[in-house]
Amino acid sequence: MKNLIIVALILMMGSCNSAKTESSKVAQSYSCSMHPEIIGKEGEKCSDCGMDLTEPVTQNPDSTTLKK
Repeated sequence: MKNLIIVALILMMGSCNSAKTESSKVAQSYSCSMHPEIIGKEGEKCSDCGMDLTEPVTQNPDSTTLKK
């Protein structure tokens, strides 16, 4: 009986750990090096100059500065 409880606890701890790592995968936002107010996903182009968005955004962008 003790072995069953230990196995159940190990399985629960393992499932909690995997859910934690999945939730930590957050989509990274990038900005234009010439126009940092333009924010989008990696590989998109700046709507002002056409350059690739390559600068990682380190904080949550304000909703008024998002690329449209």
